[in-house]
Amino acid sequence: MTFVRNLKERVKLFLYNNKNIALRSLRFFSVFTGIFALGLMVYYYGFPHSNKEAMKLVSYFKVLFGYYIISYLIRLLYSLDLKSFIKSSWHELVLLLLLSVDAVGYYVFNQNILIIVFKNLGSDDPESWYITFMQIYLLILAYFEVGKINLNLGRWHINPAVLFILIFAGIILAGAGMLMLPEMINIPAGSDWSFIDALFTSASATCVTGLMVVETSEFFTFDGQLVLMFLIKIGGLNIVAFGIFMAVFSRFGIRVKQHDIIEDIVNKSNYQSAKGLFAKIFVISTLIEIVGAFCLYFTLPESPEIAEMSDRIFYSFFHSISAFNNAGISLYEGGITHEAVANSYPVLSIMGVLIFLGALGFVTIIDVINIKELRERIVKPWKKLDIGSRVGLVSNTHLLLFGIVGFMILEWSTGIFLPEENFLERIITAGFQIVNRTAGFASVDTASLAMPVIILMLVLMFIGGSSSSTAGGIKTSTFTLLFVSVYTTIRGKKNAELYKKNIPNDLLIKAYAVLLFTLVNLFIWIFLLTITESESLANGDIGILQLVFEEFSAFSTVGLSMGVTGSISDAGLMILTISMFTGRLGTLMLIMALSKKVKSNKYKYPDAHIMIG
Repeated sequence: MTFVRNLKERVKLFLYNNKNIALRSLRFFSVFTGIFALGLMVYYYGFPHSNKEAMKLVSYFKVLFGYYIISYLIRLLYSLDLKSFIKSSWHELVLLLLLSVDAVGYYVFNQNILIIVFKNLGSDDPESWYITFMQIYLLILAYFEVGKINLNLGRWHINPAVLFILIFAGIILAGAGMLMLPEMINIPAGSDWSFIDALFTSASATCVTGLMVVETSEFFTFDGQLVLMFLIKIGGLNIVAFGIFMAVFSRFGIRVKQHDIIEDIVNKSNYQSAKGLFAKIFVISTLIEIVGAFCLYFTLPESPEIAEMSDRIFYSFFHSISAFNNAGISLYEGGITHEAVANSYPVLSIMGVLIFLGALGFVTIIDVINIKELRERIVKPWKKLDIGSRVGLVSNTHLLLFGIVGFMILEWSTGIFLPEENFLERIITAGFQIVNRTAGFASVDTASLAMPVIILMLVLMFIGGSSSSTAGGIKTSTFTLLFVSVYTTIRGKKNAELYKKNIPNDLLIKAYAVLLFTLVNLFIWIFLLTITESESLANGDIGILQLVFEEFSAFSTVGLSMGVTGSISDAGLMILTISMFTGRLGTLMLIMALSKKVKSNKYKYPDAHIMIG
């Protein structure tokens, strides 16, 4: 017994003395393993392989799983409080337990449990589904592992906003590189594919715009379409992710002023409440996309594109993710104007709801469905939604209703509506077009719309969706504040008020700054496009209205087009790419610019009197 006791003490002492070395080594190998896993996945999907080579690569994936099991056990061994450690890492534990069950089934009983599951679901290629699932599984584990690493970037004095923008730009470049790989594209005869095209497509997906220079269904293989779907998912979260980025990585050394920025972006009254948003946003958005995919699975009309069950599943998930994230990218030839779905009113209704929810904003959705808040509102009817959520709900609903009424009046007798459509079906058709002021799907040809409707769409695209949403534009909150400010001026009131709340002047100044920033940018990009597309304009291949519409769509990250995207030159595509990027991050960059440290003066200059108007 003494020997055993002494041995335990020696082991504990050895572990204690080597704890720092072990954990530092683990962090190093975690980074290396994460990079290796990502590179292995790129090589697996991006290049052609024989069956033998593919199986060898799959075996490497299984080895990586072994590393994550060992890594978890080492961290468990060095944890001071086992209960607290397991509680904080329960998600990893669940994943690893599921992995262990699958491993036991394979090595002991010579059966892949997941393959059996996919077979029972009716999959025609369960092995491929198993490999895809395993790789996604691996990426999740890599994310959990790498996410624990403290990079301590605070000592480098890197502005978190600049860092985020660089990361976002890196995602776009990485996506463009992926879309250049041979297994991602299937170039039709007579077509070409350049890096500029790949960069534009990657930016369009990541900025959830949806402008495309090629047919998604024809040009991209299944792997390429899968890359587009992941870029859409990542891009849809980017604005709120900025606030979360700084909150989660608070070890970077975020200053008090930057805390205020986080709170402003995520519409939270304190920094700590903002920190818990990421998990909620990711889970809720994913659940909405899953429910949307489930509904689409049973409503998508039969067509050659989804003859197999696996195709129907993928089409359902792709269009659900694309709709909720307001991306507007479709796998159907010609988009939603495809004959299979253009007049499928259940499909249009489901996608319309997903688009509306995406444009509503994550924070608003969380505020509306919060169980605790709902219970309190039942008991205390006077307790209202957060003012930001009320603005988002009311403004988006009013813009939708206004747009539907305007569309139906202006297009009632132009031939856009089918003669056999009843009144309800016409409302669905009109509603789908208007709700796509933020998404870019269209069940009718945009170029065929009446001129007043096109002008109406330009205005609605310019406004965009709510703050913290997947949509672009100046945001409904900005538009509401501008409207309230003008109304206050007309009424001769001293203070701007909304929902019995006083609106601070600094918010009104920010709203006007965003408006000016957007207008200046639109003017610059349109001016540059008239230079790059001067020949097409002179020849009549492209009209000035088409070019203006394209720029509004790009900068507001909408994706609607009057059919000229494929005709724009490489220089024009680069301008549109930059426009999409700045349109997605422009307001954010402006906020950060306004938040820079300024020299404070404890004096005030005399008031100036300048003639206005």
